[in-house]
Amino acid sequence: MAMGVTQVEYRGMTIKAGAFEVIAIGRFVVSLSIARSDEPVADRKAKFFEPPSEDGFFDTPEQGLEVAIAFGRAIIDGEIPGLTVEDLW
Repeated sequence: MAMGVTQVEYRGMTIKAGAFEVIAIGRFVVSLSIARSDEPVADRKAKFFEPPSEDGFFDTPEQGLEVAIAFGRAIIDGEIPGLTVEDLW
């Protein structure tokens, strides 16, 4: 099974994304979490989000991770209506 994981720090938050291959179709689903960077790892409270895609899948892990990280940044910047990380502050 192929998978990819990436993590970036952005505006005091840690964005983590993972892409996991669905063997039956050879495409990838992606998970996305955002947590405050300044808390000890054991105490971090993360929020989970579903990155946008047309059908819930991505053709490559790189594509899925790129979309997820961009989506995480947009959430932190307040650009996605109805999605927020405010309760992590």
